[in-house]
Amino acid sequence: MLRTAQTLSVLSLFLVLAALGTAGDAEKEAGAILDKAIKAHFPKGIDTKNKGLRTKSAGKIHVMGVDLDFTQQVSVQAASKFKEAIEMTFMGKTINVTTVFNGKDAWIKAGDKDIKVTEEIMGELKDAAYVMGLMQGLFFKDKGLKFSLLGEHKFKGKASVGVNVSREGKKDVSLFFDKTTGLLSKVEIRKRDIMSGMEVQEERFILDYQDVEGRKVAKKVEVLRDGKEFLEAEVTEVQILEKLGDDEFAQPK
Repeated sequence: MLRTAQTLSVLSLFLVLAALGTAGDAEKEAGAILDKAIKAHFPKGIDTKNKGLRTKSAGKIHVMGVDLDFTQQVSVQAASKFKEAIEMTFMGKTINVTTVFNGKDAWIKAGDKDIKVTEEIMGELKDAAYVMGLMQGLFFKDKGLKFSLLGEHKFKGKASVGVNVSREGKKDVSLFFDKTTGLLSKVEIRKRDIMSGMEVQEERFILDYQDVEGRKVAKKVEVLRDGKEFLEAEVTEVQILEKLGDDEFAQPK
């Protein structure tokens, strides 16, 4: 039932990756792409003060041939704390799952039942936190990040240019930006499916954006797993806050 690792990062796409400074030609070109993305996502300038976020969204999840309607509330405190409360409907029954990761410990509660957080699940939660941190630009001064060009691609009829981001000990993340607007159009990463235990290629398409307090924020998202439909979601509410309290990331009761 866990969906945090698959959906969370696409709901907090506040891209702030900094210029690459003195680098080779390829990295300079990648830096130019990222500079354009910064301006596209923060047309009024980068906001370094507010690192808290709450979102609400709704959509469908496609699992084992079944389409499940869901609503979701997510809280994020950059760079490593997040909480997801998701409600799904299956055969007329309502299923509630809450997942919390406080940067160190994690808890999952399905209905009244506590779900064991295995080493595998913890790894997925840590990966989700890393991608969120990457997307929010918290590592933009980190010289451990390396960038390479992925060339031009076309998604949903629009041209995009790609940049691969790598870091020792972490999975590569491929970012694609609309060639015209500079906005992030796709995120691609290898990850492990919690239910099957198999690794999959996940593609997250940002189909539409909304303006929230001087930022461009994802509004509509589509996720594919190994080329197959997995999730569609629309972000219906966004709150940008300076900081969320630690109690928001406590063990669910």
